Amino acid sequence: MAKSELEKGRYLDLGGERVYTLSFGVEAPIAWVLLCGPFPTDRLYSLAAWVKWARFLASRDVAAVRFDYGGTGESTGRFPDMDFDRWRRDIDGMCDWLAGQTNGRPLFLHGLGMGGLLAEKAFAAGRGDGLLMWSPALNGLEILKQGLMIRLSMDMLLCRAADRKSANDYIQDLKSGRPVQIDGYPWSGALWTSGERLSLDQPYASPGEGVEKETGRPWRHAVLDDRMSPLVKSQSMLRAMNPRAALVPSAPLNRDFRGFFEPHAAWILENARELSNAKRHA
Repeated sequence: MAKSELEKGRYLDLGGERVYTLSFGVEAPIAWVLLCGPFPTDRLYSLAAWVKWARFLASRDVAAVRFDYGGTGESTGRFPDMDFDRWRRDIDGMCDWLAGQTNGRPLFLHGLGMGGLLAEKAFAAGRGDGLLMWSPALNGLEILKQGLMIRLSMDMLLCRAADRKSANDYIQDLKSGRPVQIDGYPWSGALWTSGERLSLDQPYASPGEGVEKETGRPWRHAVLDDRMSPLVKSQSMLRAMNPRAALVPSAPLNRDFRGFFEPHAAWILENARELSNAKRHA
């Protein structure tokens, strides 16, 4: 089967919006992976590497599906109407759709950054057969405060001192229902308040791996460092992309991730076989 036939884009009707998905299929998958991406402003940096990971999985007989959260990327919806709760429901909708695609094969939820946090919440609620997190955000405010730092940095460059706002000023604007432009996206008060009540559950909050005693479902929490840019944002990468930087370090934008991908794919395959064997003997 040609590669173009195995990689297929489609729109799914989820929660009143059309969510764009891209499937990286194989003829006889051992397992499936739902790729839950990072916060929309991080998509610019990570998308190419995220797609490399999906194709790497497909080369190991693991089918992968990535999607754009509602109001972002190629999905429909207005970003000001979105929040973490809505994006969490997108994962639920994707899991429901995949239930009809996997043919009984194990489904792993894999999240990067914000996607790790949202995937963990879905996993804790019973979704999926396994969970893989790469540098998951510990809570929603951690993500949003990083965005605020970008806005404050831009204000330092573009605004007179008398016209600049503090982080607390912007937070009060959001809590009062006034939208704030952050990195090209109009944030809403609902986005901020949904972030305030979102955090990783124990024991998934600490790096490591384990198996749920009650269900036998495996999970892994891995932390990515600067060497994994642009899969994750790094200071060296941001300086390399900044034309005003006085010192531009080396920051590969097309890194070879195969050495990093291999052990994580092996973890998925090993656990997929164990889950499939357990199901057959149940």
